[in-house]
Amino acid sequence: MSIKNFLKSTLVLSLLIVSTAVFAQQPMQQRSPEERAQRQTQWMQKNLNLTEEQNKKIYAIMLYHTTKADDTKNMAPGPEKRADAQAIKRDKNKDLKAVLTGAQFDKYQQHVQEMKDKKMDRRAGGGGNGGY
Repeated sequence: MSIKNFLKSTLVLSLLIVSTAVFAQQPMQQRSPEERAQRQTQWMQKNLNLTEEQNKKIYAIMLYHTTKADDTKNMAPGPEKRADAQAIKRDKNKDLKAVLTGAQFDKYQQHVQEMKDKKMDRRAGGGGNGGY
């Protein structure tokens, strides 16, 4: 291998390492309310066997509440922000209960609790990357 080829390989490898390190430090891009509502509705369609009518209503509910949740992100941390977030969750659950059957809503609530538990595990260091 010539010196010239060695230097080119070293340069390419160095650029690859640096770009990977920079990319790894950037926070994940936040999904839009529309994307989040779509993903949540798709999960519910798949796991709760929604009817077509339920599917349309659920998407509208999810879009409304994910948009409201985004509005609270710019608020200063504190009791008002926490109260707003709790009100949004409470209202969303009320709206979902009006559309879902009892069994569907129970299964949804179970899923929400599982996701909450996973999040707490990750925060406590039980996640896949050692809590970092």
